[in-house]
Parts: sequence; structure tokens; C-alpha cells
Amino acid sequence: GPFLEDVLVRIGAAHDWSEDRRRAQWASSSCLSADAGHLVHPNYPGHHDPANRPVPGGGPLLKINADQHYTTDAEGAAQWALACQSAGVPTQEFVSHNAVPCGSTIGPITAARLGIRTLDVGVGLLSMHSAREMVHVQDLYSLRRAVAAWWVA
Repeated sequence: GPFLEDVLVRIGAAHDWSEDRRRAQWASSSCLSADAGHLVHPNYPGHHDPANRPVPGGGPLLKINADQHYTTDAEGAAQWALACQSAGVPTQEFVSHNAVPCGSTIGPITAARLGIRTLDVGVGLLSMHSAREMVHVQDLYSLRRAVAAWWVA
């Protein structure tokens, strides 16, 4: 919804920014949409792109989708790679299988509505939306370190 836009407009108003200044600030900003993504589940390997196999312990996921359910672009992907390298953590890509629909994030609406460069990342899960989701504990720590490096850069 419009919540993020409302907050950003109010921040700009508190700083007495003109409409042009506010839009310029948005254009030079970035949004890191961080949540979770699917790892290759051993019981359902066919639900994943055959050339893309994210695994537990392989590092945080960079989420990519040709139908733009995620908003990662080439520049954002390069920035993410640099942040992970700076943090000393591995990273892996999640590319959804074309025949298996995937969810979405706040990324596409943020990018489309506000023009803010948005990047979708997350921690890899097995059995997403199950009562027993599983994650590799090192991936949680790695995601935290990568996100911290992203904001420092």
C-alpha cells in the first residue's frame, strides 16, 4: 500500500524539501527488501530451476525473477555481491522455476511506485510456509552481516 510513500513524503516535508528535491532523494536511494527464499528441497528438486540450486549454508539469497516478482537488476546484483564480499560472506542466487509460480515482495511496488532502486534478498528456507520451516543458522548470521555491509557501502 501507500504506507512507505506516505512516510517518505512526511520526512521530506519535515525537511522542507520541494517535490523535485524529494524525488531526487528517492532516485538516489535504495531499498533492500529482505525476507526469505526457497532452497532446493531434497523431496522436490523438480520444483527448482535445474541450473540454480541454492543450498543450506550457502549464504544469503539474491532473489531474481524474470516476471519481476522480485526487482533485482544487474546494478543491484553487483552492489549486493560487493556487500557480501566486504562482509566476508558467501552469497547464492534464487531464480524461480518458470513452471512454478512464486510469491512477491515489497520490492516491485516500491520500485514501480517510488522509483527507488530495490533489491530482493533473503535467508534460504526449506519447507517455506510449513509448520516446520528450516534454515541454516549460519545463513542468518551471514544475512545480517551482508545487510550491515550493504548500508555501510
